[in-house]
Amino acid sequence: MATSGRMLTCSLLRFHERDGQFIRYTVATDWCTAKAEQKPQQTGAKICRFFSFGHVANWSLNFNALKSSVKPYSHGRKWHCLGEHAMHDSPADDMQDAQGAVAQLLQELGVSKEDAVGISSKAPVYIRELVDAVHELDDAHLWSSWQGESGGSAIEHDTFRNKILQIARTKRDMGIFPFLESIGVNPLSTRHISRYLSAEPLTCLIQKIDFFKELFSPANFEGRNISYMVRRMMMQLSVSADDNLQQSLSFFEKMEAKRGGLTVLDSGDGILARLIESFPKILLQSMDKNLKPAVDFLESTGVPKGCVGMVLLCFPPAILYDIGADIQPRIRTLKKAGICSKDVGKMLLRYPWLLSKCIVDNVDNITVYFAAEKVPKKNVVRGITRCPQLLGYSPDKLKLVLNQINSLGIESKTLARITAFSPQLLLRRSQDFIKVVSFMEDLGLNTKTMGKILDRCPEIYASNVEFTLRRKVEFLVELGIHDLRLQRVLQKYPEFLVMDVDRTLKPRIEYLEHAGFSKENVAFMISGFPPLLGYSVEEVFRPKIEYLVNDMGKSIKEAVTYPRYFSYSLEKKIKPRFRILQNRKIQVDLKTMLSKGDDEFAEDFLGVSRMLVPLTNDF
Repeated sequence: MATSGRMLTCSLLRFHERDGQFIRYTVATDWCTAKAEQKPQQTGAKICRFFSFGHVANWSLNFNALKSSVKPYSHGRKWHCLGEHAMHDSPADDMQDAQGAVAQLLQELGVSKEDAVGISSKAPVYIRELVDAVHELDDAHLWSSWQGESGGSAIEHDTFRNKILQIARTKRDMGIFPFLESIGVNPLSTRHISRYLSAEPLTCLIQKIDFFKELFSPANFEGRNISYMVRRMMMQLSVSADDNLQQSLSFFEKMEAKRGGLTVLDSGDGILARLIESFPKILLQSMDKNLKPAVDFLESTGVPKGCVGMVLLCFPPAILYDIGADIQPRIRTLKKAGICSKDVGKMLLRYPWLLSKCIVDNVDNITVYFAAEKVPKKNVVRGITRCPQLLGYSPDKLKLVLNQINSLGIESKTLARITAFSPQLLLRRSQDFIKVVSFMEDLGLNTKTMGKILDRCPEIYASNVEFTLRRKVEFLVELGIHDLRLQRVLQKYPEFLVMDVDRTLKPRIEYLEHAGFSKENVAFMISGFPPLLGYSVEEVFRPKIEYLVNDMGKSIKEAVTYPRYFSYSLEKKIKPRFRILQNRKIQVDLKTMLSKGDDEFAEDFLGVSRMLVPLTNDF
């Protein structure tokens, strides 16, 4: 700022929100004129509020210190001159004053000071709207025509904070707008949601939000892949969805389309806000009559305390359900179908959509369909208990799956066993099942063999070809097992296809090699006795190898020629027979010692025709 005679030249910086920057204005005016001037100075189309608002008598100017201090009275807004520049209070100062005003208003509505400060600090859009409203009234001199509780003229010269407070009171939103924004609700949705909540006291809403925050706490879902479960439920649904289930589907589809997709269900990031945006009426539920009793009832069915929130999150309409009219009848339907009471909670945890009417109504349809396929009811009940997602399948969809399974020549008893013990196979997509069959054919297996594998280990056909099956086969090929030897392993021990390579198969092979078996030895042993892949290091390999070498004094090469050695019980067969032979100073190989039945062994080495007492360590 500079003076020249009786002239005052001032450079001001003013922050414009739309431009996002400070814009410099320069005003040159005669001091005497400025002293008498009561109207805004204009530069182009811009209004510069310098010698404008307020009474000149309130200005404090000292010509001797004019370069360092100009303090205009400006309706609660301050201008600071720094050297040759003057700047309005920073936007942060305005926001801080506005937050204080909103916090005061919330306290007037009965909100605690701590909650009021927290809400006002997390509602920047609402606060900015108030600040902009005050700025517009200031700039356009419209306070005299503004109608508030105190009237425009009464607050025209009031402080900025009090102006914010008056504007906020006229909104008559009862604090709901800033409250919703503070919990993460999109400000564009607050007006729509507030229509449902207008009669609800703000203090009650805060209590309900605290309840939901605890219910849907990410700590309760730790280790549970909720997004995967929801995607799976959506993919496996083939019955016609009722209104409530359709709302849930729409909720998850919208979530999937947004940033983060369904994975926000796992992290809990903003999930409560999204839930309220789609189901605002959950905030109208009574804490004592609806919310708490619903949680208690679900816990009484066997749902773990910390997991009730996960069940409700996967099927939000259940929060609006009446226990007696909606939830209890559906639980009774499941029990009537043969489901044990102790299993209901586990089933809800696996498939929360059991709370949907259209899913429970499908119980009879599924039961009748399996009865027509000659599957015993007990097997159907066991299958539904293990895999309640079956109730989301229509009979027509199940028929397509069973036609493919039957194409492998399985019998009805096999279907019954699959239904009871591997029901997840029945939820397999047609194209995925065909991929597994094609994979088996490429390995040289015929339809009859594939049918036997399906009968023995049906979960193989529910596995992913690329990430599961192919990797296990490649592991054996790298070990040196391929072509006909690989086919033999698949026929004799197909269970290895569902084992974990890194945590199960590799450690077992590495131990055998560390024990002294060469890679070729291991491949030979597995080819001759495929179940070797299923034996534990600590329970089988280590104790039997140590006994073979240290106690029996034999070479590990004997185990190479007779790998079935590892299949016999160390305490009940290997040790007793070895001690008998040792006492009689008889030397035989492992196959001769172990492959014979008790009677044949007794006749050959004890001179009796029949073993009346089983061999033990004390024999």
